[in-house]
Amino acid sequence: MEDTRLKEIRKNERKSHIEMYSNDELYKEGSWLRRPIKTVVDLIPLFDKYEEINVLDLGCGVGRNCICIAQHYHDRLCKIDCVDILDLAIEKLHANANKYGVTSNICGIVKSIDDYQIKGNNYDLVMAISSLEHVDSKETFANKLQEIEQGIRKNGIVCLVANSNIKEFDKKTGNEMPPQFEVNLLTEEMQTIFEKTFSEWTVLKTTVVDQQYDIPRDSGICELKTSVVTFMARKE
Repeated sequence: MEDTRLKEIRKNERKSHIEMYSNDELYKEGSWLRRPIKTVVDLIPLFDKYEEINVLDLGCGVGRNCICIAQHYHDRLCKIDCVDILDLAIEKLHANANKYGVTSNICGIVKSIDDYQIKGNNYDLVMAISSLEHVDSKETFANKLQEIEQGIRKNGIVCLVANSNIKEFDKKTGNEMPPQFEVNLLTEEMQTIFEKTFSEWTVLKTTVVDQQYDIPRDSGICELKTSVVTFMARKE
């Protein structure tokens, strides 16, 4: 039963992301991809003194957040491993990297976050933007955070943005629908997991922002309501 639910969720997520990636152009005004998220933009200067920077972008999509980092550090050694479960996302990521002149900085990897093994003590920055809630279980969620913690070098930074307390409603009927997310934690529980995993780190940012937007599903358009948790910390 759980396998069936997981397959159905991933089918719906694949549909919604393929539709969005097919119809929206990176960094084009009016697109939801028109700019990287502010949290990522704000953290970029924190690495300005680095001669080299090694980055991992989990759930990279078409490069919304990683390409701006590669552009900023084009004058030094900057390697970004970009992981996404969708072939289309990585295909468009490579096209966007070429368009913005950062092909040599971007390494696209088609793989689920569940299956991607994070190498220990390897990264200066690990980002997971609206992606960890799509691992296959709460247990995997917690284990992947431990991998992230161990995968970041001294003075490195973790940047997490994740949906919590998610609800979906059919736009036509107003009926509540089962949320098409593999992991749907209460906001307080998610914050607690983040804080415990990185308890020895210096917290740079922690916020919760309520959001709602429309998203395509097999059944039609749904309204998604979520509390978005942002957590950023440095390994001292």
